[in-house]
Amino acid sequence: MNDIRAMRNINRNLFEGVPATANALEEYDSDAAQLVREAAQHLVKARRDNDTEALNEASNATFLAAAELLNQAGGSVYVRFPIMVAARLVELEAALLTANAQSDRGAERTA
Repeated sequence: MNDIRAMRNINRNLFEGVPATANALEEYDSDAAQLVREAAQHLVKARRDNDTEALNEASNATFLAAAELLNQAGGSVYVRFPIMVAARLVELEAALLTANAQSDRGAERTA
């Protein structure tokens, strides 16, 4: 088991100096970031169209992203944490996709 003080130091160094506009997940693990984006797209489609298959795809991609994060973090990390983090990242990415779509529609109406 990793020492908690060492884990905190790793996390601090990982994101220290990263600008707010940067995609920290992309910098940390681009494979996980891609899976999060895919899951978010499926989640938006599932919610918009009430599509069960898209929801299943979102779920599968979320678990794959969590597995990627767990693999990157090392085997001593508790399994549920990367799953919860990945699920939250998918929710945030889906919210960004929805917000961008709504702002694009709003811009079209005012043009």
